Amino acid sequence: MVYRLATPRAGAFVLAAGAILVAACAPSANVASSKLMAGTFAGQNKCNPKNHDRPFIIEWDATDMSSFQAHADNDIVFVRYVGCDLQVLDGCRDDSVHGAFGSYKPVQWTSGSVEAINIATEGDLYSKLPLGAATLGGRVESGDTLHMEYYVSGTRTATRDAVHRGELTKNPSCADATHFVYGYNLGAFALGSTSKLKGEVNGSYFGFGTGGSQGSTSEAEKKGGVLSSCSTDSAKESDDCKVPIRLTLREIADGDSPGAQGARAPETDAAKNLAGKLQAQGDAERGASEHLASASTKLRARDGSGCLADLDAHDQLDPRPSGLSTNAASGDTAAMRAKCVMLAGQCATGKDLWRHAKQATSNASGGDVDQDAEFVGAVYCQGASLTPREQYVGAWVELTGTGGNEPGYKQADSAACARDVATMLKLRGTVTPHPGDRLVFDREQTVSALLYPGPQCFLAAGDCAGAVKAYGDIRRAQGYKGDDAGIKAELFGDMAQYTHREFAQCKGKVP
Repeated sequence: MVYRLATPRAGAFVLAAGAILVAACAPSANVASSKLMAGTFAGQNKCNPKNHDRPFIIEWDATDMSSFQAHADNDIVFVRYVGCDLQVLDGCRDDSVHGAFGSYKPVQWTSGSVEAINIATEGDLYSKLPLGAATLGGRVESGDTLHMEYYVSGTRTATRDAVHRGELTKNPSCADATHFVYGYNLGAFALGSTSKLKGEVNGSYFGFGTGGSQGSTSEAEKKGGVLSSCSTDSAKESDDCKVPIRLTLREIADGDSPGAQGARAPETDAAKNLAGKLQAQGDAERGASEHLASASTKLRARDGSGCLADLDAHDQLDPRPSGLSTNAASGDTAAMRAKCVMLAGQCATGKDLWRHAKQATSNASGGDVDQDAEFVGAVYCQGASLTPREQYVGAWVELTGTGGNEPGYKQADSAACARDVATMLKLRGTVTPHPGDRLVFDREQTVSALLYPGPQCFLAAGDCAGAVKAYGDIRRAQGYKGDDAGIKAELFGDMAQYTHREFAQCKGKVP
């Protein structure tokens, strides 16, 4: 597979014989502004990769992005970068030995703010977005001004500072490689014409940090990820805010790799250094295991932030893609991260991560995964931003104790029991069930469903008075018109041994 970003005016044309002709970037019929620009430094170097070694990849579609990420999960990415033309050489790797030419370290997550650039002239275009010249050049020349916003949530850099030509000679697919991707930024971007932009929201035309909730934000003509999903406290957890948006390129060095020479000489100091590196790698993996165990302990203690800190440390020490907590395919490790994200107050993001982990490691259907994610969220989600449905489901799972197998499950006390019963009675009829719903009932069913687990929650907590009160509240919600004496008669009367025997422990303890 070869995917490319090119501008025909300055593209690298590959001839049948393999010769490469680098054409001039400007069109032959220059307008006055292009003539003026041609005499400037930017005009003379507008298609020189040496001056543009950190290009934005605004022309890649979702398929290109996912292909790049799949490649980068295992191996260094090599490109052919000539003029304003960039091609990813997908075949330049060793599929039998992942990381043969190097790999990428775990993401270094960052926090910051949305950045913006404006493209008003041809000089702006070639200095800021050279790989977009093919599709944007005509618009800029005709007087259109472009506005781009981007947010960087993290950066991945290579384990190798340099790659040498001699290392690549055995793979014919590497013959055209000019550079390797030393690093790349993850995040999201959006670009559009200033003539079509609507009013800014919190300093952004494209809804940065709004979670997609602002209907007044502008539609992007080109985008990578979803800028509105990015925020400084949750960007690294959102798949929509961690797509590749910008590359850092390094030229391939001439000659052979000094490291490769050392590895081939088993008795030299270089070889001993290599053995030392392997020992260090083993130490790092043991350290990673310790952080993973610590994260599990903190999950049980419901310390979401501490759990995430340990998982980040684990990923730094053991950067193998199959085990990264940010990789859905890591299974239980990714699911642990999802639960810790929920505990840290990011319920929707955590449930989304949990779905991805489940789907990557099982054949479960979409509907089942969604309800399972809700169930897990009911155990771990907390904070003031929960939706009414999340509050209802959380109350039901806590009352029934059905989350007991989850490591972070916490048995309800009397205060939690009272809160949960009140929440479900308040929200009945407001939160409506989905077809086939296992977690939400309609208005009448909600009250009937509460009749046993509501009081039972108090009984498990040793609170007889609370259990009797909860029973009375639920019966009155069913339409019971009697007083407290009537409620107690139901619970402790002659027939109670048959109908409410679980209250026998409270007889004589409630005035």
